[in-house]
Parts: sequence; C-alpha cells; structure tokens
Amino acid sequence: MAPVAATPIIAPPKPKNARSKRAAEAREPVAVEKGAKTAIIVRSTTSSEKVKVALSELNQLKKPHSISFSKSNSIRPFEDSSSLAFWASKNDASLFLVGSHTKKRPHGLVWARCFAGEVMEMLEVGIEEVMAMSSFKSLKSSPGSIPLFHFASTSPNTSLWDSHPTYVQFKSILLDFFRGVEMDAIALKGLERVISVTIGGESAVDSAAAMEGVEKAVGGKGKEVASLFDGQAKQKGSGGDYDEEKGLPLVHFRTYSVSFLRSGVPTPLVALAPHGPHFTFSMRRSQQPSAEMWKAALKKTVKKASGGTKKNKNIDVDEMGDKVGRVYVDSQDLSGLQARKFKGLKRGPNPTEPSGGEGTEFGVVGGKVSSGGGGEGRKRPKVAAE
Repeated sequence: MAPVAATPIIAPPKPKNARSKRAAEAREPVAVEKGAKTAIIVRSTTSSEKVKVALSELNQLKKPHSISFSKSNSIRPFEDSSSLAFWASKNDASLFLVGSHTKKRPHGLVWARCFAGEVMEMLEVGIEEVMAMSSFKSLKSSPGSIPLFHFASTSPNTSLWDSHPTYVQFKSILLDFFRGVEMDAIALKGLERVISVTIGGESAVDSAAAMEGVEKAVGGKGKEVASLFDGQAKQKGSGGDYDEEKGLPLVHFRTYSVSFLRSGVPTPLVALAPHGPHFTFSMRRSQQPSAEMWKAALKKTVKKASGGTKKNKNIDVDEMGDKVGRVYVDSQDLSGLQARKFKGLKRGPNPTEPSGGEGTEFGVVGGKVSSGGGGEGRKRPKVAAE
C-alpha cells in the first residue's frame, strides 16, 4: 500500500484580494531575516512560581516582539510538537518558550525554534535561581531596546561555548531570541542593556548527586555511577529522539543597565549596574535539528565574486580628469532621411548632371523659362519681359 501524504495542520487559504495576497507573501520564508523574530511564551497546565516569574521576566525583555498566552495549555513539546507548529503558522512566529513543572523535571523551560512552519530544534533548561527586575532599584531600560551579549566561561570550561553541542545550541538560540533589526551602525547612547551569560559553578543538587554517586561507587554499585557520569545518553519518545547529558556546569544569565559618565575625553566612561532579571540555568534535554533542515535554514544567497573595482566599459578619464564615454552606433541608412530641399541641388533630366549645370541654356518662350537641352525642362517661375 502506497504511503499517504501527511495532511497539513492548516491548509493555506487562497488570497481573495490584493491585500490578503501581500499579507501571505510577507509570511513566506526569506533567505535573509532582517527584522526581529516573534516569540510565543506559553506555560503548561502544571507550572511553579519560579516558572511563572521566569516567563514574565523574559516576556518583558522580549517586548514588543512577543506573544504571551494568558491561559495554560496541556503541552509536552518533546513528546508532541504539533501544537507548536500550529501556533507558529497561526501567529507567524518562529520562536517558543514553554514553561512546565513536574516531579521528574522541576522548574523547566523549553526553548524551541521553528523553520518553514516546522519545529527545527528544542532545548530544555532547569531554573535553579531567579531574581525579578523588581528586586533591583536601578533605572530600567526602555522596552524594545536590543541588548549587547557577552559570553564568558570560568576555568576549566573556557571552550564550551564553541565546542560542546548543547552550549553551542543554547548560544545560538539566545542570540536569535533577542535579536533585533539589522543595522549598519550603532549609536553609543542607544546601548541600554548588557546581558552576560557565563558558564561555571554547580548547584547544591549537583554536588549532592555527585557525592551520592561516589558513595555508591565505594559500595560496588557501578551501574549507579554510570547513570550519573555516563555523559550523553539518548532517550526515545513518541515525538522523536533527544539527547540528555547530566553533570554539565551551570549557566548564569545576568542583565545589567548601562550608564555613561564623564571621563574628560570624547569617549565616555561606561558603568554597569544590576538591572535584572537574573537566572541560573542547568542544561537538560536537547533535540538537535536534522542535517537537511539545518542546511536549508543556513542557505544564503550566492554573491558573484568581484576581483576589485568593477571597470565600466567604454568609459575613460582624459588628461583633464574628466570622465569621457564612448558610444558606438550602428551604421544608418540616410537615403530616406527627410531633410530641407534646396532648388539648386535638384537634379535635371540627366541624373548625373544637376539642374543649371554646364551645357544647359535657358531662354524665355512665351513668358516661360525653358531649357535649351533635349527633353522637357522643369518649369520655372514667370519673369517679366523687358
């Protein structure tokens, strides 16, 4: 039996007028995204106070390019991602932030990214600590301001941002989540926020788990130790395979406000003050994108290589420095050109001799001018007889 093609969740409606056609074309995928992306923030039916505060604070940082659902929804992205694809096509959004809380995975945030109406990748982090903006008394930045990101790591985790797949994915999602409109230049006074993301440290839960693993290893229970320090383990679910690695260092998410002070030189002195929110995340499950979808998402327009300044043909610069152009025109047939007619240039009976040339005599006959040559001559105007 032949396989049946999957039915799309929402069939694309046929545009009824020019306005709806332009709106449909604006939602189509483009090779280069130059504007800010819209993010949907939603919480599941089971969510803790930490999750609610984290979703609210991240929504404040993302505004005005965010859509926050007021009602809770029964959703498990790693088991079934069809709801995310439905919301993505309905709201023209490509980023998701889902908050949930269960006994097995407490205080969880799932970052999801879509491409062409389908879920491309997901990453789950656990909220270890959270501090809201209201906990800090510094001046607040204006909504919609684009932050400056600073990625750092403590020893011995100096290369994790560029080498470990989970941290590389988290860095890419963060930059895509808070990106704004692309600009050629940035005004110094337009910088209001700095977000510092640092790898390092471990929570009390991780320390207790590590000590428990050491104690079990002393007792001879090697399988318990393998489950704690096994590294990367693949889990299978109905929504697809995902990777989960335990024992990874924590990630500290800190937000600062920027103020400029007088320094006596044209460049001002930059001072940072805690702005909030502050988070401490632990890495959990991750679902990497497929090779085909990732290649399609990174596709760029091919530009023709130029070996320097392009030289225009037939354009030179003379000795005076003026630009001179040379125009080539095809040969034209001037025989049918309509120009001004002169009577002295008219030809006589003999095509080789012009009218009034040598060997032609003129006389007056009956008040008319006639040529003395053979054949009829051309009529001439009347002249008065003397």
